[in-house]
Amino acid sequence: MMNTFSFQDIFKNSFLAASTTANSITIPEILINVFMSVLMGLGIYFVYKKTFQGVLYQKSFNVSLIAITVILTFIIMIIKGNLVLSLGMVGALSIVRFRTPIKDPVDLVFIFWAISVGIANGVGFFHISLITSVLITIVLFVMLKFKENNISYLLILQLSDANAENNITKMIKSSVDRYHLKSKSINPDFVEIISEVRIKNADTSFVSEVNKNKGVNKITLITSNDDLTSF
Repeated sequence: MMNTFSFQDIFKNSFLAASTTANSITIPEILINVFMSVLMGLGIYFVYKKTFQGVLYQKSFNVSLIAITVILTFIIMIIKGNLVLSLGMVGALSIVRFRTPIKDPVDLVFIFWAISVGIANGVGFFHISLITSVLITIVLFVMLKFKENNISYLLILQLSDANAENNITKMIKSSVDRYHLKSKSINPDFVEIISEVRIKNADTSFVSEVNKNKGVNKITLITSNDDLTSF
């Protein structure tokens, strides 16, 4: 005869599991889980610092990765094996609204990495979190060595003489691998041309040559990381 369970039985068993889970977690187990999370969180901290390629490095964000790892370990140790606590934690976390913008998609990768390590360490799966962290670290450092030879820039050209546009444009096209016009704005005093150019080996010496031409008021080269080269 097949046994049937009602929702009341499920929740009653969950309450019993809560006391059993709380009593089964020993102090040495807590210390080991937290220690491994702190250790791996520090590893994530140093990997982020070494692989950061953005404009402004924020130490506070990097430190928060360690905190995320440890906090998730605490949470998982509390709710593991207990349905009621799991539902309560989901409800509590659903109230929180995170409004901090993530400027770099790579930052989001590190956040998920810290969360995954915290969850794995909370249930004692140290081998999974350690092996995966080592593989992620290797991939990140390997990808740093394979930099693109052709780098895209945004070129902003301001001309005081509209008749010089064709000659200046031809000069730029001959100096870059790719030239793509983005926009052109004509004012009574000057003409502004915004284009996307692809430069091989990050050689921006042509900007100085273009700036020497008559009719060029200003030329600005913007990289994908918002670094500026203005003349």
